[in-house]
Amino acid sequence: MKTSIKLLLPAVAATITFAGLATPAAATARANAADVPSIIVQYDAATLGTRAGVKSLRSRLVMAAQSVCRQLDSRVLGLREEYDHCVRDAVRRSVADVGNANLSNYIRYGTLARVVAAY
Repeated sequence: MKTSIKLLLPAVAATITFAGLATPAAATARANAADVPSIIVQYDAATLGTRAGVKSLRSRLVMAAQSVCRQLDSRVLGLREEYDHCVRDAVRRSVADVGNANLSNYIRYGTLARVVAAY
């Protein structure tokens, strides 16, 4: 069963992206759905019962989050923190959208159980 999730740039980051506007409220109002960068990541839910499938989807989600948040990537310390926060938040939300315990545990603990439960 093929499934997909959509990664969106978090609203906080969208506000920062449009920092040249007069106020943060105006920036937020301008950042409507058409303006918010997003990437759709397709995956097969059946593969999340395997270690390789979980690792692969995690890697693809991180790469997609980095791509979505790329406009915040900077060597400037304050902006770099925003980029890191954007990537973490995008991955966290996409993992929650997938709703798979194996993937959630891998993200949370950085390791997979010896036996990965199939769903």
